[in-house]
Amino acid sequence: MRNSVSLSVASADVRQGFDAHQEAAALANPFKRRLGLVGDINASAELFRRVLPVSRLKAMGPERTWWHYGVASRFGSIVLGAWILPQVQMVVAERYGLSVFLGYAGEQVIQQDSRHWICRSNTCLILPGKSLSIEASLCSGLAFHLDSQRLLQTATGMAGLSQTPDAWVKSVHETPGWEPSREPGLAALQDMLRQTIVMAELQAGSSQSLLDRLQLDDLIYRLLAAMIFPELREESSFERLTHMIEAGRDSFDELLDFIKSNLAEPLNLTQLEMQSHYSRRALQYTFRERLGCTPLQWIRNQRLDMARLRLQNPSPGETVASISFECGYRTQSLFSVDFQQRFHVRPSQLLREARASRTR
Repeated sequence: MRNSVSLSVASADVRQGFDAHQEAAALANPFKRRLGLVGDINASAELFRRVLPVSRLKAMGPERTWWHYGVASRFGSIVLGAWILPQVQMVVAERYGLSVFLGYAGEQVIQQDSRHWICRSNTCLILPGKSLSIEASLCSGLAFHLDSQRLLQTATGMAGLSQTPDAWVKSVHETPGWEPSREPGLAALQDMLRQTIVMAELQAGSSQSLLDRLQLDDLIYRLLAAMIFPELREESSFERLTHMIEAGRDSFDELLDFIKSNLAEPLNLTQLEMQSHYSRRALQYTFRERLGCTPLQWIRNQRLDMARLRLQNPSPGETVASISFECGYRTQSLFSVDFQQRFHVRPSQLLREARASRTR
């Protein structure tokens, strides 16, 4: 389900505002307007566990009263946790996949195995799922989890490859971690990642239909894949597709058949890349050249055409909701808007007229 949900802790003493902690008010964080003050350490640990498998959380400063500002929000498949913390120590248990940490102010020292990482303002860390410990001064940051398999599938699709290179699999599963913020050539990608995080925050609370179309989690996976795998920052994928088209060996017709056979399923550009072995740039180019529209526009039109046929010839018991779902829409409201824009008639009216014609 692609939506944005603020995840709160019912038992926590959660309040908005920074009146009680002016030192926290001075720190930047893209989710700052949504951060809530949590006054109980157990509630804080529970909130952190929405994002990281925290096994221990301990205050390290001289203050006797616990506090931290935090929020957890879901964007598609990604649950992102943002925080402003006092001086604390945290232990995170092992977990499959990768963890991404972005720093915005202060300092967090992360120890994993024998390696130390320092997460400061403008730092980006991508770490393996091994257990780790964090010692933080007054700091601001956020973190989220990446599924390794989805990351590899995304990278494979972006590269236009039929299978994932063994070197990539080994890199993801055996990496000691990456720090893209230390590589000048990745500055633009890191800026785009942070801008996407800001976009995600701005869309928190928006309608599910809008978030369905934005696919922010897919964009985040693509940006991180480009940071991790240098091959994705080359032009070879598009050049390879051009040679295939010139040789008459492209799989575009097979891709269209695949889409038509899977209209009821969620489809995004990453899946199309994996199925066709086209890069995203090549997909956009080929669809516009051959069909005069983008891939997602073509998918939407195919779904709407299929829905119109179903509405004109309904089976007993079928409703607008059931037909829209079987045509790939997860929200009836979005389906109704798209259908009326394309055919200038409400789907409920078309269904009603079809049933009325059968009773005459």
